[in-house]
Amino acid sequence: MNAETRAYEKMNEIRYKKVGRKYIQDNDPWGYDGLREGWWLVKVAPGSTSIRQQVYPYKAEITAAAREKEDQLVDIIRKASEARPSQNPLTPEALADWQAFIHRHGNQFSTLEYPSIQENAEKIIEALLK
Repeated sequence: MNAETRAYEKMNEIRYKKVGRKYIQDNDPWGYDGLREGWWLVKVAPGSTSIRQQVYPYKAEITAAAREKEDQLVDIIRKASEARPSQNPLTPEALADWQAFIHRHGNQFSTLEYPSIQENAEKIIEALLK
């Protein structure tokens, strides 16, 4: 089979659908010719198609779930990674400001800390399973 024959075979696979008074192409028979060998994750949404190479086919479901919740995961990670005061010694002026802040807003702000990596992972898994 030569290149010309393959091109004609692909042209025979083109489908059209009627939209109003026009017929528009409904598929792309050449669309997957450029993909290399392996497993691929494809998401089709109105107005867009996302194709990602899936190296581990047994993790396809969790990868799809993570991609679906990607924006939500970014917000969770951003919130979980907010900066807090460090253990460095404060200047007297900064210490006075900090104590005034605690006096004004309450004792719950007297100690700030980062969540653990485990806590971040639990929040991500929680988002994936919603």
